[in-house]
Amino acid sequence: MSIKILNWNTQWLGPRSRGERFAKARALIASHDPDAICLTEAYPETMPELGHTITSELSGAGSIENRGGRKIVLWSRFGWSNVDALGSPNMPPGRYIKATTLAADEQWTVIGMCIPYAHYRNHGKWGDQRMTFWGGACEYLDALREEAIPQLGTRERAILLGDFNMQIPAFNYPYESSEVNQKRKETFKGWLIPTSGIERGYIDHVAMSTDLRVETMQFINERDKLSDHNGVVVDIAPTERKPPRKL
Repeated sequence: MSIKILNWNTQWLGPRSRGERFAKARALIASHDPDAICLTEAYPETMPELGHTITSELSGAGSIENRGGRKIVLWSRFGWSNVDALGSPNMPPGRYIKATTLAADEQWTVIGMCIPYAHYRNHGKWGDQRMTFWGGACEYLDALREEAIPQLGTRERAILLGDFNMQIPAFNYPYESSEVNQKRKETFKGWLIPTSGIERGYIDHVAMSTDLRVETMQFINERDKLSDHNGVVVDIAPTERKPPRKL
């Protein structure tokens, strides 16, 4: 009754990448035999051949997206339905996609996310549209909390995952006292984050509704030099419901 999900930022590894890194990444992903995959900064070609792949909309990443790359790529061996690649019009574009998949006779809601990093559009070239430090992440978290997440209703069998671009708990990216860290806490209040507290450099997380539990968890280590991010593979199952007490 569990679903195995792989979450990893592949750092734009694609068919045109030098050497054998792209082929090695594809083989590594396939070796875990996941039911569903969320890759960030990725190409659809990285996914297994069978199954169904969907992607986020354009984020403004320029030539990378012109070649087919997307901030988020979701794959399920069972297919997707109810796809929403907007989330909220107030959310920075191309960094959100939600869909449902049927696995282990259960309906699962999966949200792939790529929260903006600290320097998102924080450059002089943006002129009047230049954002403050961590401003994009604050904007994203506000829209996610106030407009996108409430659509989940009872939150049953819901999983949010991807590149959070921040440590949980905060150490120095961001700082504990920062506005963005407070918004992150508020946004994910009541959600379980099994990847929190693993190590200071870990920023690619999995959050899930409280009716779920993790059965197993293993990591894709950045020291493999395929990406500068650590990935994670989790087996997630519904929490067993206790029968009602007899009066």
